[in-house]
Amino acid sequence: MTSRLILNQGDRSESRIYYCALYLAESLGLFAKYDVDIQFTTAESGGHTIQGGQVPAVITGEADLTIGGPMVMMKNYQQQGPQMMCFCAAVAANPWFLAAANSEPGFVPDALRGKRVIDVGNVGTATLSFNWLLNQHQLSDQVTLIPGSGDQQADFAAVASGDYDYALHSMHALAPAVASGKLHCVASLAPLCGDMPWSAYIARRDVLQQKRPAFIAFTRAIAEAQQWLLSHDAAALAQQVQPWYADYPAAALVAGLDAYLHSGVFASGPDIARQDFEHFATLLTETGWLSAQIPVPYAALVDMSLVGAIWQQEK
Repeated sequence: MTSRLILNQGDRSESRIYYCALYLAESLGLFAKYDVDIQFTTAESGGHTIQGGQVPAVITGEADLTIGGPMVMMKNYQQQGPQMMCFCAAVAANPWFLAAANSEPGFVPDALRGKRVIDVGNVGTATLSFNWLLNQHQLSDQVTLIPGSGDQQADFAAVASGDYDYALHSMHALAPAVASGKLHCVASLAPLCGDMPWSAYIARRDVLQQKRPAFIAFTRAIAEAQQWLLSHDAAALAQQVQPWYADYPAAALVAGLDAYLHSGVFASGPDIARQDFEHFATLLTETGWLSAQIPVPYAALVDMSLVGAIWQQEK
């Protein structure tokens, strides 16, 4: 018998290309293969805390699961919020990039010294991670980080004209400008910041238990999609997921997916490694997002038993 799970994706802007494994699983018929029907829903508005975006729908039970940042779950834990668990990896590294008016082969972080970077997206996790990176290279006082204006295209144009030296944003946002030649990608933040569970599939602890067979089927489908994704090139991947990005330029979709494939942003499997989780928690603590007084234990926030059940079934 086919079971159903309701997945709230957040507001429509959250459907970024680094979440494409979810759509790939649907496109390849993997959810149907494992007898789980995924109903996709959206939130009315976005948000970067437990109160905003897609998380409230999961808390109230309107949705069974969502895809989002474990950083929100960490903060929720410290604030003694509802018990939420990350149970399957989605994005395994920082999906933000630096772009400039001209290409810069051999870019190193020290190239940022004395430069102006416009933080086009103004997204909390990305800004915190970039500030952490600057601090790691003793550049915090050497780089001028400017908040984006709210007009993405105007900010990109300002970089292209030389008003700013670099644009900081996700490749999802940058790819159209890069594919058209208006900007050039100079660095992925993924290898510079290290492996971390940037995004994961999240559900309430009690719902994971109540609907365990459905969640195992979901995780199995995602795992198979992740294997397919890493064994095909960007053009093949774009062909499979293009219907979910109907308004996105075709050349940009291929370019963006290719950049993410080569930078190791896509999770290679459903596992969320303890060391990656702890690295992310350390980064978020050092930048002030998390309290240093309240540890965020891996075991309290990550449930890998579903992944374990999959591997057990395959033996």
